[in-house]
Amino acid sequence: MTSYDDRAELAPRDVVARSIDDQLKKRGEKYVLLDISHKPREKVLAHFPNIAAECLRHGLDITQQPIPVVPAAHYMCGGVRAGLQGETNVKGLYVAGEVACTGLHGANRLASNSLLEALVFARRAVQPSIDHMVDADVDPSFAKKWARPVLSVSLRDSILSDIIEKTKQARMELQSIMWEYVGIVRSTNRLKHAEWKISDLESEWEEFLFRRGWKPTMVGVETCEMRNLFCCAKLVVKSALARHESRGLHFTEDFPYLEESKRKPTVIFPTHIQELTWSSKPLQKQLQCK
Repeated sequence: MTSYDDRAELAPRDVVARSIDDQLKKRGEKYVLLDISHKPREKVLAHFPNIAAECLRHGLDITQQPIPVVPAAHYMCGGVRAGLQGETNVKGLYVAGEVACTGLHGANRLASNSLLEALVFARRAVQPSIDHMVDADVDPSFAKKWARPVLSVSLRDSILSDIIEKTKQARMELQSIMWEYVGIVRSTNRLKHAEWKISDLESEWEEFLFRRGWKPTMVGVETCEMRNLFCCAKLVVKSALARHESRGLHFTEDFPYLEESKRKPTVIFPTHIQELTWSSKPLQKQLQCK
């Protein structure tokens, strides 16, 4: 690690991840080794009880053996812009946790900030969301604004099984695309290639569903999650393409240096059903990806 950063393993996580990724590519290895066996056994077990127990479950004693590690997909930095109560510009939509952009973290997600994200903001969002549902029950016109979703019980079990299986395949392929082209080290060409592949995969999946009798208002756990994954994947790719600098984990080979002149939020807001418009101004009603 000292070849990449004087702080070695204490360097920011994006630096460590890129360093490991670089070594894996240069050496053609599947993992690198993290060694803490030089520390006293009691100290290791006291500081890392969960990691030690999990590794031991797989036959690895970290007090005596090095741990094989690889970089993993990073937690989302950015997300749906939220207020102090988790509210968004979509009436009735409240967000908390990794999906929300609250300003608690920037281009590098800090350790343990999930305590604030998942607990403090989740608690803040509870009562306003309950109040909203009470108001919605009182106002009958509220329900008429949205098409009523229907379950897919009208489809045969064999068709539902085919749809679920196809969705599992699409999910795995999308994950592969994101890891291969939108991973730790990005480039404009690879991002554009990912954009094209994601679009094709989504079209193919949607066409399969509707050929099998799926209706626009039908809902199912797998299909709803798949649509959300496609949406998030496309936003991540477009955000990366719009960023002409590298900041924290948002690293691109085409713009490898951090530029303080670009130290401002990247805000994405819809202007057309198939288009996104980009602005550097911190707007109140938008989706923000830092």
